[in-house]
Amino acid sequence: MYEDFMKMAQDSLKPMMKMAENNTALMVKLMQSQADTAAEMMQSNLAHLQALVETKDMNAAIEMQQKYVEALNEKLMTVTKENSAVIEAAITEAGKIFEGSLAEVQAQAKKTAQNIEKEMTKARKKAA
Repeated sequence: MYEDFMKMAQDSLKPMMKMAENNTALMVKLMQSQADTAAEMMQSNLAHLQALVETKDMNAAIEMQQKYVEALNEKLMTVTKENSAVIEAAITEAGKIFEGSLAEVQAQAKKTAQNIEKEMTKARKKAA
């Protein structure tokens, strides 16, 4: 009976470990995306500033600035969509883990209850 209880306790921790792995993978992906985006933005900012400094015509500089802002906005929208997809995938995986673990816990609880009932029946027979 003790072994059954310990096995049930260990099995009940498996979904939490899967969730921790899922969350860790999510954070790694988001942090990598953030680092990549920050590096890319810094490089593009420096290139843009250098191009602005070299431009003598004010109208050309304004046009360059508008194009840069549009490109930056597009990049940020793309990154936002990609990060949203990563988060959505992690949420879907978490739902699958939860559903699977709930079914496992219910099956384990039923099995444990049956084992306890068997042990109690044996104890009653010995006592009688």
